[in-house]
Formats: sequence, C-alpha cells, structure tokens
Amino acid sequence: MLDLIDLYLGRLPPIVQERRAVKDVVFCDIETYHNLFYVAFKRRSDGKRLGYELSHRSKLDREAVRRILKRYTVVTFNGMTYDMPIILLALTGADNAELKAASDRIIMGGMKWWDAERELGITIPKWLDHIDLFEPNPSVGDGLKTLNGRLHGERLQDLPYPPETILTGEQMDKVIDYCLVSDLDATENLHEALKEALELRVALGERYGMDLRSKSDAQVGETIIKKRIEQLTGKKPQKNPPKPGTAFKYEVPEWMSFETEQMQSVLNIVRDTTFILRDDGKVLFPKAFEALQISIGGSTYKMGIGGLHSTESNRAVHSDDDYVLIDADVAGQYPEIIMKLGLFPKALGKDFLTVYRSIIDERLAAKRRSKQIDEELKTAGANYAPVLQAEKLQMTVRDKGGKIQVNGVYGKLGSRFSVLYAPHLLIAVTLTGQLSLLMLIERAEAAGISVISGNTDGVVFRCPRHQFDGFVMKDGKPTDRLAPSALTDIIDWWEGKTGFKLEFAEYRSIYNRDVNYYVAIKPNGKGKRKGSIANHWHPDSPDYDPAREQMKKNPKMTIVGDAVLAFLRDGTPIEKTIRECRDVRGFLTVIKATGGATWRDGYLGKVVRYYWSTDGDSMVKVKPHPKTGNRPKVPETEGCRPLMTLPKVLPSDIDYLRYIETAEGILKDIGYCDAPTAISPMEALLRRLQFH
Repeated sequence: MLDLIDLYLGRLPPIVQERRAVKDVVFCDIETYHNLFYVAFKRRSDGKRLGYELSHRSKLDREAVRRILKRYTVVTFNGMTYDMPIILLALTGADNAELKAASDRIIMGGMKWWDAERELGITIPKWLDHIDLFEPNPSVGDGLKTLNGRLHGERLQDLPYPPETILTGEQMDKVIDYCLVSDLDATENLHEALKEALELRVALGERYGMDLRSKSDAQVGETIIKKRIEQLTGKKPQKNPPKPGTAFKYEVPEWMSFETEQMQSVLNIVRDTTFILRDDGKVLFPKAFEALQISIGGSTYKMGIGGLHSTESNRAVHSDDDYVLIDADVAGQYPEIIMKLGLFPKALGKDFLTVYRSIIDERLAAKRRSKQIDEELKTAGANYAPVLQAEKLQMTVRDKGGKIQVNGVYGKLGSRFSVLYAPHLLIAVTLTGQLSLLMLIERAEAAGISVISGNTDGVVFRCPRHQFDGFVMKDGKPTDRLAPSALTDIIDWWEGKTGFKLEFAEYRSIYNRDVNYYVAIKPNGKGKRKGSIANHWHPDSPDYDPAREQMKKNPKMTIVGDAVLAFLRDGTPIEKTIRECRDVRGFLTVIKATGGATWRDGYLGKVVRYYWSTDGDSMVKVKPHPKTGNRPKVPETEGCRPLMTLPKVLPSDIDYLRYIETAEGILKDIGYCDAPTAISPMEALLRRLQFH
C-alpha cells in the first residue's frame, strides 16, 4: 500500500516504491494495587505477550521494560494520564506503596498528565513513541470496556478485585490474567478500529510537523488552526475567554426573513433573547425557546441548543401516484454557516476566517479532483492507472483530513479550555441553521409542498408530483440535484438567500417512531435507518460505519432492526430473517450497569453483554436501593443470559420468539399499519413446538 504521508505531502511516488520503515507496535496496560504492580505488553505483529511484576514474590525487571518502551511504538488507552506516568515512576525505583499512592493521586485526585512530571518527579523521555487512544476515538469519555463491547470484543471482563484489595497470590494471578489478556486485547481491538483515523493523523502531523496521533478530531482541528494562524501572522494565539455572566444577543443576518406573522414573532423572540454565559462556560438556554411550539402546515417543530426537531411519532408516509417524498440535507452546514456569518473566536481574530476558508477550499478541491480521477481511470492505460490511483488516495486523505479540521473547529467553540472558545459563535451557528431551515419550510408549505419531517440539517418534503420533475441526470444516472420544477424554484430561492447548498434523495417510504428513530426506503430498495434500529456493525447493512458509529453506539439486538428493514424493503417475513441468522452478535445487547451487575449471584461487571434466552433470568444490580435495601433489576434484562465471552457456536437457547415479538412491536411503533397483533400464549407455545 502506498505511503499516506508521502501522498498527503504531494510526493507522488513511482509505480514501485519501497515503503518507509516503521516500528512495530506493542499494546500496553498496567494494574496497581497495594502489594502488586504489573505492566503487560502484547506485540501486534505476532501476538506475543510479556508481563513484568513487582510484588513480594517478584522484582520488577526495569531494564526489560525500558528496552520495550524504546524499541516499539507503545499504544495505550488513557496512557498519557495514567499508565505512562506510573510506568516511568516505577522505572525510577519506586516501590509498591509509592506506586499505589501515585495511582490514587491520578485516579482520585484528578491529576492532569501535564502536571505529572512535576508532581511525581518523573521525566517523560523524548524517545518515547506513544499513542494514547483515549482521545482519537469518536466517543471520548467512554471507557475501554464500553468501547470493547461496542466493537464486539471477544472477552468483556471487569477488574477482578477492587483497587484497595490486599491481594493473595491466587488473586494476583487472576489480576495478571485480566491485565495480560482482557485489556490488551481490548486496546488492540480499538486500535484496529481506529486504523484509518490514526493514518490521517500521521499524514496531517507530518505536514504540519506535529504529533497528532493522540488527539481527538476537535483537538486536531484546533491544533492545525492555531499552527496555520501562527504561520500567517507570526504570532502564537493566546486564550482570551469571555467571563462567566457575560450576556449577548443573537445578531439576525440581514438576509433572514419570514412571511407569516407566526414566524416573524418567532424571529423577534430570538432577536430579543439575552443569552448568559454560566460559570461552567456553557450558555444558559432560555426558557422562552423551550416553550416554543412552531406549527407550520401539518408539522410541529421545537428549537433547541442542539438543533431543530419536528415532533412526528408512530407514523408512516409513502410516495404514491400523487405525491413523492424528497429528502433534502444541507451540505457542510456548520462550516458554511461560520463562513457566511463572518464570525470568529476573539482569541484568533479575523485571520481565523482566512485560514478556515483555505481549509474548506482545499477539501473541496480534493473532492473535485477525486471525481475527475474516477473519470480518467476509465480510460487510463496500465502504466498510468497506478499513478492516478496514488493521486486518488492522496485526494482521499486531503478530503478526510480536511473534514476532521473543519468539523473539529465546531466541536471546540463551546469548550472554555480551547483557544477556539466562542460561545456567541456557537449560538449563532446553531440558531442560523435552525432559522434558515424554518425559512425553507415556510416557503415550501406556502407553495403547497408539505414538510413531513425536519431535523438539525435537513427536511423531508411530501411534494405533489406535478411540482417535481425528477433529478438531474449524468451518464444515465440521477445525481443529488433536482431537475427544474416548482420545488426546484423554491430550492433555488433558498440557496440564493442563504448561500447554502442542499443534497437530495428520493424515498419510497419513511417510517417514524420519532424524528431520531426511523426507517426510510429508497425507490431502488436501499434503506436508511437512524436510532437504535440501525445496524452499524454488519458490512451488508446500509448503516455500516466501522470508523465512527460502531464506537459511539451500544449494539442492541441488531437482528431485530435487520428483520424490520428486510420486511419493509422486500416483504421478507420477520421470523425468517431472525431464525436464519447464524451470527450471535446480531442477538446481543451491550449496556452499562451502574455500580455493576450480577446474574444468578455471579458478578459480571459494569459493562455487560447478553442475549434473550429460553432459560434466562434478570440481571440484578450490585448496589441495593438506598431506602428499601432491595437490589433492583437491571432494566430490559428479564429472561436474559450473559455472554461475556463470545462463543464459537451459536447458543442453543436463544429465545427467537421474543426477538420476533420485539420486531413486530417495532413495526407498530413506526406506523406500519398491518403489523401483527400480540400473539396469545397458546400461539407462542405452538410456534416453539413448530421449530423445536
């Protein structure tokens, strides 16, 4: 595979190029108790595991640990804050008591990694090649076990004994097994899921001369913006945050206006509202906004700090001979709003807009060139095709790297610890997005085109057929732009007013439980799902997203959502899809059990995985109710069986009937009129007898 770093920098290699030598990777984890310190490594290339112990029964081989740290790229989870400071302290000769005291200061005292050198008396060596996966994953703040559960890690296991335990020899062995196997495998699992994200960070870091591998998307965006502004101005940006209690109002753009008295009143409420900055750096969202119920046509909308939302529920809408469903999404909404408003963080000044626009333009140029390359590849000869493919990869890296930068900026506008902190800009972006969509909705409804759903960055039209004339065609295929029609006239007016661009798709049907939980079917049979009904884990799913959504959502019996989609798309019986599934992961649910959970008196942990069984029981919380003393059940686990280690074969006690009933219940919830009614106990018995 061609070197992404060379490609990103524009050094297009010849057809055959020797790959740059890179160090092998080791995954690392530690455990610290009063009488045990253990550091474990697993080499990526061959899976070899090594562990080093400090206890009454073993001296720590400090030189061996140091050699590993020098020889390999070390990958941890939360290692910048915890593992590396403790390991480096151990290498100075610290004993178990000193290591446990330092561990407590970090965990319970909240010591930051940038204070560790001073507070613990250690030095982080320049030769240390370390990647911490805590920030690069898209679900920053969630623990390694939660992420491993989401990624269907083979083994889910909690720490065997509380950190204050004085361990026996047998207990030490169990802790060592946990450290050497469970957490190292989980770290490797996450590292593999983040492969593309880390490659992009390497490429961007090489271009700007920085190590970005351990940074989140938002941190990458912030770091590069700061670097480019420093290059432009010769000055290093400094934080200049507004003080708590600062009050400001939303400045309504000149181009924003409404026709109806209702929407003019809404705009006046927004214009006259005072926003106040709280002492935690967040903006106090006014109660006047929460009370707004905006009814336009047959839909009702609510405004919020996170975006606009319509309030439909339990409803199905279909295209037919008279009407067509058209989905319209704003392309690059937040970056375009930032540039349209011309606002900027106070600490960066107007130079921010120059740099931000250049990043957007670079990304758009890469996307255009990528499409041109696709066309050129159709006629390229055998000698030239590899060069085009190399350039294609270069454009992909620039496109995705640019996306990290432009979207990362928005993620930092609300962080008081960032040089990008700009609460007034954050509010301006979200309100402009919502109000501009309401302009589109108002104009469409006035023209007799219904809007049946509205969300943060898009709407769904129910357009009369005589006001729609299909899509612009290219090479015999429809594009994402509308052909001239009455609907297109409205779109052209809105895009001209706002400066934003819409992308379109046609739906055959859309089934909503609510605005954030739906199934949409396109005319070609392809589906789109949102909410827990989506399946981000199976490669054949239309929602498959291994680079992001898999790490953000807990899997919830995805076979049920797949059965619903197959039924709505092509009429496949619910029962057929569920009973023919041979992948146990489709039946699994992963949840967080606050305080820990047990099953039949066996402790499971705080992150648990289960399926519904014909021989199951409820999980029970470890902590009793503060008033009654009873240990409550973990919600939605009735009749479950935990599956903390993935089996090689499908369990024989899966309660297929319950999964079938759940899928049939979802059909009702999303408005499918002919969803089967609840079956009787006798019918349930007959079904079980039929298949068993």
